[in-house]
Amino acid sequence: MEREIDREQQGKLKGKPNFKGIVYLLAIIIVLGLIVMYSASYIVVYRWPGYDFSHYFNRQLVNIAIGLVCMLVVALIPLKKHIEYAPFYMVAIIFLLMAVFVFPTKGGSRRWIDLKFYDLQPSELAKLVIIVFFSSYFFKNKGQDNQKKGFLEMFIIPMGWLLLVTALVAAEPDLSSSIIIFVLGMMLLFVCGMKYSHIIIVGVLICLSLFIIINFELLEPYQLNRIKQFLGFINDGEAQGQVNIGLNAISSGGILGEGLAQGDLKYLLPVQFTDFVFAILGEELGFVGMAFLLVLYYLLARSLIHAAVKGLKNDTGKIIVIGYAYLILLQVVINVGVVLGLLPPTGVTLPFVSYGGSSMLALLSGFGLVLSALLNDKN
Repeated sequence: MEREIDREQQGKLKGKPNFKGIVYLLAIIIVLGLIVMYSASYIVVYRWPGYDFSHYFNRQLVNIAIGLVCMLVVALIPLKKHIEYAPFYMVAIIFLLMAVFVFPTKGGSRRWIDLKFYDLQPSELAKLVIIVFFSSYFFKNKGQDNQKKGFLEMFIIPMGWLLLVTALVAAEPDLSSSIIIFVLGMMLLFVCGMKYSHIIIVGVLICLSLFIIINFELLEPYQLNRIKQFLGFINDGEAQGQVNIGLNAISSGGILGEGLAQGDLKYLLPVQFTDFVFAILGEELGFVGMAFLLVLYYLLARSLIHAAVKGLKNDTGKIIVIGYAYLILLQVVINVGVVLGLLPPTGVTLPFVSYGGSSMLALLSGFGLVLSALLNDKN
């Protein structure tokens, strides 16, 4: 009798998402990121003697602490509330994306809202809002059949929201974040049931838009130069120089690397603890260190997708978890692709490793959404 009860309980538990492993993987990535951050950023004292050698490391600890608090707050909010408030999230993020134009430029861009104690970058939060909004739009009602929806509901309306957010981010200008938001949105639309014919329409429109943008030089000069460098039309420039230094750093690391704090080429990279932190990892921990981090990302994304597909019953929860996994993979692929010279320099952070307050805040808040979906899984 007891064995039958145990079997019945095991049957009920089978397929339920085990998020403990996901939490462990995230913790390992964050710890590894802090180690690399300390090694990559302590050289700031050689450039600015007035700074403490652990200045950016300590600030990253603060960024993580703020992000963890936000993660817990988001996780404690029931998933149905996030879905219910999704339209308000969208309106709020559009307001924030417009608000950045009120504040002074930094580095030629208007991407941040100066809160005095914190610089908030709304484009990072916009990535999460797209995920929540689409999950709400397509699966808010139980038993909703997207196949019965027409061209207006399945394509025009969601594409309109996606293009609006993408355009606002691109206008800052933040080309890299706008590309990530658009690609992420398209991936989610495909998962939510967008037809192949709609994808073809988008592909044609993208090609036409690229032709117009490049032909009439509608992008900023530095953005056009980066695209031309990627296509092989330009073989020099500051951005290409950064890529070359990053590649030299990786190649000098070999299999096991030169050891933590032993790398020399990080002194030459202007963004060694943000955009090119993966190159520092390669120089000091070698191929083994790079492979270990990439395997961790793979396992994290795989575990998230597996938990969504095999364990979650709620469709909105599935889209949120899958979308978050896609977001991590997109940023990893783009950041690593830039460092390896496979993609033009974009300024995309390496998730949980690169220095950045808004990036860490958004990614950890996104993980809070994942926990909310896993903990509140109901039909």
